[in-house]
Amino acid sequence: MTPTETPKPGRASGSARNTREMRLAALTLLLPLYVAVGFAANNIGALHAPKPHHVKVAIVGAPATTAPLARALGARPNNGFAVSQLASVTQARRLVGARRLAGAYVPSRNRPTAIVASAASPSLANFVEGAFRQTAAGENRPLAVDDVRPLPPDNPSETPNFFFVVICSLAGFLVVTALGFVAPTLPEWRRVAIIAAASLLAPLIAYLIGGPGYGTFSGSFGTIVAMLGMGALYTFAVAIITRLLQLGIGGLGRLIAPSLFIFLNFSSTGGTVAPQLLPGFWRFLNHFWIGAAGLDANRNILYFGGAGVGTDVLKILAWVATWAALMAIPIYQRSRLRVRTGSNASAIAPQAASLPARPATAGRSTTS
Repeated sequence: MTPTETPKPGRASGSARNTREMRLAALTLLLPLYVAVGFAANNIGALHAPKPHHVKVAIVGAPATTAPLARALGARPNNGFAVSQLASVTQARRLVGARRLAGAYVPSRNRPTAIVASAASPSLANFVEGAFRQTAAGENRPLAVDDVRPLPPDNPSETPNFFFVVICSLAGFLVVTALGFVAPTLPEWRRVAIIAAASLLAPLIAYLIGGPGYGTFSGSFGTIVAMLGMGALYTFAVAIITRLLQLGIGGLGRLIAPSLFIFLNFSSTGGTVAPQLLPGFWRFLNHFWIGAAGLDANRNILYFGGAGVGTDVLKILAWVATWAALMAIPIYQRSRLRVRTGSNASAIAPQAASLPARPATAGRSTTS
């Protein structure tokens, strides 16, 4: 091709297309960056240095003899423990078993005892036991441990319960995201039916693998049914909120949903580290975040006879109601825009069809 010749149209359009694709390909680097920042900032930030924040414990015995121990425990670390005094071991065991106390210390000349409830939170029970063990070691005495609510032998860490919530969270988020890509025009009732099926299957499969498969989930038939029902409700709530974000703000919802249900969610559940040991931001989220409610419900059903499940259900439903209210106006505006756009397209189509066909332009003649 000589310098005076212009590039062929096909070659020019191909070059422009390659440039555009390269720009889009470069933008995909933002996705792993977003995931890396989200996971690192939340999980490392929340879990890297657990320390107690006003953890409620008690010293059992006469105030005259236990006051020095209470003062010493309350000062190590600063504001780490909120120490009260109890008169009887029976009262201490009842309050710890009801999760109104994280632990209790029973002094003794021979062997002091730490009263804990590992089912409430293994990480918190271990932390409290460690603090009491230091107190006993300062008196040169061994420590006995009275676990009033122990975990099952095949689930001593409660990690499977946390991952049960992780599985349900991912199932709810991913089924909606996948449907948005592969079936964007699917009728809404069919979409909700698929979401409901996924909400039932995800906790069921997680239970079958973790329960009968590895023995980590156990209980009566009613307990297991309640656990699965709670898992299905949680999964469905996550999916519905993700769908509301899709309908209300479109592509931006795909970025907000992972922050809600993955990055902020997993770090604030209190699954791997008890909420009383988390930094302030994630400890605050634990009071009302949806994942924390899901894990608390799972724990309450399996280990505490369902106590407190009603509050957990209300929190989950409040999340759905709140996001439905927040997305109501954006969804309405976007639906009106789609109707208006469809009406304009319907009006233009008959007019375009009635126009006479343009004659084909003759090619340029060449001289011989």
